[in-house]
Formats: sequence, structure tokens, C-alpha cells
Amino acid sequence: MLLMITSCGFHLRGMTEISFKTISLEGKELSFTKNLKKTLASNKVAIILPTENPELRIELLSEESEKRILSLSGQGLVREFEIFYRVRYRIKTIDRETWSQENIIETRRDFTFSDSNLIGKEEEERQLNESMRNEAITNLFNQIQHTNK
Repeated sequence: MLLMITSCGFHLRGMTEISFKTISLEGKELSFTKNLKKTLASNKVAIILPTENPELRIELLSEESEKRILSLSGQGLVREFEIFYRVRYRIKTIDRETWSQENIIETRRDFTFSDSNLIGKEEEERQLNESMRNEAITNLFNQIQHTNK
């Protein structure tokens, strides 16, 4: 069975190699910075200081999380929330004199809420927030892949 799967060209989808071998991460330390560094390192991208002339510089400007009420019950109790996670950043390649304009990555999720299951819903919200940070890393990684040297 394994031979049939591999002989047809099937392979697990994952991050693909990017054209930059050296990157510097500048600006603010965001909640996803540690995982971003792991992702870059696992894809054989060296994270170096800006003074070492990296091929790509990423300046992490800010992140924000937001939570909004999406719907209420007939009694006026919250039934659904919508949560957002935004990252603002800009990039600069070695051959450019100026930074790119500010880019924004935004992810969102919604989830039902129940006062009777408060602990479970808090855990669900925590997991959704972690999922959004991971999605932001994937989106940033994909945008880096499409950046021209």
C-alpha cells in the first residue's frame, strides 16, 4: 500500500522551501515570534542580526486580539463570540533601500458560548487563539515565499 501511495507522487503537504536562507526578525517580540522562529529554522532559514546583512528583514510592528459578541439569546445572554487576531509587519529585501508598506495578516474564528460550561469554553477560546496565531505564521511564511529577492 505504501509503495502504491509513494509511486503515484503523493506526499504530505507541508511548508515548502523558500528562496531566502537568512532572515532577521526585528521590531517587537510578539506572542507568535517563538513559533515563527521554529518554523523558519525547520525550513533551514538562519535567523541573523540586521547588521549581518540578511537577505530578508522582517519588522514585526504589532499584534492585537479582539473579541466581539456575535449573537445573543432571547434572554440577552451571549450565545456566540467572534475573535480576531491581527499582525502588522513590513519587509525589506537586501537589494531595496526602503521598507515595504505595512502589511496586515488577520485571522478570525467564532464560537458558541455557554455559562453552564464556562471552563470548557475558556479552553476552546484558548485553543482557537493558538490556532489563529499558527495560521498567522503560515500566512506570513507564504507571503515570504512570494517575495522577490
